[in-house]
Amino acid sequence: MAFFFALIGAPLAVAAGGFWALGIPVFAVVLGGPFYLAIGVPVLLWDLGRRPPEPLRIAGLALVSYGVPAGLFLLYLRVTGGESAAEGFVILAGFGLIFAPLWGGVFGIFYRNFRREFYARPI
Repeated sequence: MAFFFALIGAPLAVAAGGFWALGIPVFAVVLGGPFYLAIGVPVLLWDLGRRPPEPLRIAGLALVSYGVPAGLFLLYLRVTGGESAAEGFVILAGFGLIFAPLWGGVFGIFYRNFRREFYARPI
């Protein structure tokens, strides 16, 4: 239960805390949510099964797990000649590189506070 609440609550808390910034965090939830779930869930399940939740480490892990695929995709776009697509992707990836560690760190804080040791079992 703690994992689910932290997983859903982290992006929503960041969006609620920063919605005044031209609505960017709200759009980040819509645009980045699928990537957060597709990449973040397996990485978080793997990591939390082996280590205790530390928000700073989880934020760094989120940055790396988003940044590496984004960088590889950008390299692919450059090699295949998709210059206009690469320019648009750089803008989205830039926001992703900001929000991935924010969401990861808030997830770590929430999960650490919601988690009960009795229910913690490695996968």
